[in-house]
Amino acid sequence: MYFLKNKSIIASLVVLLTTFVTDSLMAQDADKLYPSNGAAVTGKIAEMTRNNVVMEVRGVKENFQAIDIQRILYEGEPAPYTKAKEAVLSEQWEDAMDSLKKVDFKSIARDDIKKEFDFYAGLVQAKLAMGGQGDPAAADARLLNFVRVNSNSFHFFNTSDALGSLAASTGKHDQALKYFAALASSPFPAQKLKAQYSLGNSNLAVGKVAEARSAFGEALAGSTDDAVSKQYKKMASVGIIRCETYDKKYAEAIEKLRKLVSDTEATDNELFALIYNALGEAHLQAGQEEEAILAYLHTDLLFTSNPDSHAEALYHLIQLFTKLDPPRVAETKARLQSLYANSAWAKK
Repeated sequence: MYFLKNKSIIASLVVLLTTFVTDSLMAQDADKLYPSNGAAVTGKIAEMTRNNVVMEVRGVKENFQAIDIQRILYEGEPAPYTKAKEAVLSEQWEDAMDSLKKVDFKSIARDDIKKEFDFYAGLVQAKLAMGGQGDPAAADARLLNFVRVNSNSFHFFNTSDALGSLAASTGKHDQALKYFAALASSPFPAQKLKAQYSLGNSNLAVGKVAEARSAFGEALAGSTDDAVSKQYKKMASVGIIRCETYDKKYAEAIEKLRKLVSDTEATDNELFALIYNALGEAHLQAGQEEEAILAYLHTDLLFTSNPDSHAEALYHLIQLFTKLDPPRVAETKARLQSLYANSAWAKK
């Protein structure tokens, strides 16, 4: 009887130990992948490329396209790092940087976490730099280091986008063209569309009007129809009209831009800023300086959500005020320098 009782106890201990070991092993593999749509998936990262991530979930491998992944939380990553990723999702860049500063990098044991850290740190630095805070060169170096070491990361195309946007914001459009070309190599139509729009802008900035028109045209012809893609197509339509200004078709460009103003939804601040800046550009090139001031003032007073568009408007207002309204120059220049010190517009 005593033996039977002992057998029962031993059996219970075996079950408990087996459960403990199984749970421990599962905990080691408890990576969590958050798709853009649907519930999070818990398992082990089995494979990663630029285009996809394979998760092993209870012995079954599931494939996720890179563009559909919101974020991955790795088992063992520090809590401040997880918090930083959440802040990035909501574009709270200062909060993300505060959280990243709290990460004790030396205490991180897992290589996957260490490798990814440069992506998030570089991305946050880049976003802050484009808004006038921090060092663009440091952000560029960190992102480049990440992509050189992790060329097969599912973050590859987002890194190319961030590098291109950072280069463009600081006036390095030749570099931006290379990064956006890398983004255009993405197999995902939405990223290709965004890349073509960005290539159009950088080509126009270096005077390659034919190449810009072609890139904007490809963006407009993009096959995707989600909300973000629709927005880039609208922005590309502004780019096409800007090409007419470069071809000295000022009257045609102004007429089309005014129609876009009347057709644009009142809440679309980013698009309005692009339209009014393009309108200011067309009036300025046509020698209509007072009309140009009115157009750029629309961006300055009403549509300031996009840093680059606002910086562009402030720059041109300074040039116009110098000639037509000198008392307003100092205040406008001070705002450009304080808000967008890293911008190419502030350094012209």
